[in-house]
Amino acid sequence: MKTRRTRGTTVTAYLFLTPALLGLFFITIFPMIGVIAISLTNWTGLEPPVFTGLGNFREIFTTDFYFAKSVAATLYFALGAVISGIIYAFTVALLLNRKIPGRGFWRSVFFIPYIVPSIGSCIVWSWMYESNFGVFNYFLHLVGINKIQWLQSGTFAVPSLIVMTVWGMGSMIVIFLAGLQNVPRTYLEAVEIDGGNTWHKFRHITIPMMTPVIFYNFLMSMITNLQVFVPAYALTKGEPSGRSLFMVFLIYREGFMQNNFGHASALSLIFFIFIAALTAVIFATSKKWMFYEGE
Repeated sequence: MKTRRTRGTTVTAYLFLTPALLGLFFITIFPMIGVIAISLTNWTGLEPPVFTGLGNFREIFTTDFYFAKSVAATLYFALGAVISGIIYAFTVALLLNRKIPGRGFWRSVFFIPYIVPSIGSCIVWSWMYESNFGVFNYFLHLVGINKIQWLQSGTFAVPSLIVMTVWGMGSMIVIFLAGLQNVPRTYLEAVEIDGGNTWHKFRHITIPMMTPVIFYNFLMSMITNLQVFVPAYALTKGEPSGRSLFMVFLIYREGFMQNNFGHASALSLIFFIFIAALTAVIFATSKKWMFYEGE
């Protein structure tokens, strides 16, 4: 039988959990139920919805010309941004973990891009990518290379957005840096005693001990970059020829620009299922390469 103190503790716990539970329901669960319901209808937002069953899903996989392009563009961007971002952030973190002059200053410099508002950074990068007077084409001109249409070229549009995204991964650098500072010094000293060099310490100690941090950054970065929206909205509008028509921008265009909320909701649901399945696969495969201290 529960004592009065135990019952009081339980009531207090539920009272403190109530705001979080209400937020979870009204901000997450209730909107998800609404998306599922709308995805089964044909609704413009101006007229009563008409139930169509799985018609929107059938249309997406059979007649939607933009769906396949959007999936390909999203995967291309996400994989490029995640892989490049992890290599960039890990390399910078390794350098900032060393005893260098002005280390605190350089840590701040590499973190600042993360806190710059997305729209503001997009405006600056659009000036830098400008085909006639942008800084990148200016330097290309100095070395005798023809100007490049960075955001208008099917070849360079998505890589240009990837470079801009990787530049803003200051939080990933901080997380990697925190992980590097927690690598046990005793393990590194043991390698030195056994005659190992810097590469041996990096390969056999640093990398294994950093696998949980790498996993976290990889997972969070993958989920974030699959849902990329601001660069496509601010810089390319999905062009050229749908090369940067990312899924979230396609959903936005279908729902809020073309008032096709049923189709947009169906796209959102498919996209949610895909990200959830990908997350499950990443978690399942991580057990084969992640290492925890003491294992």
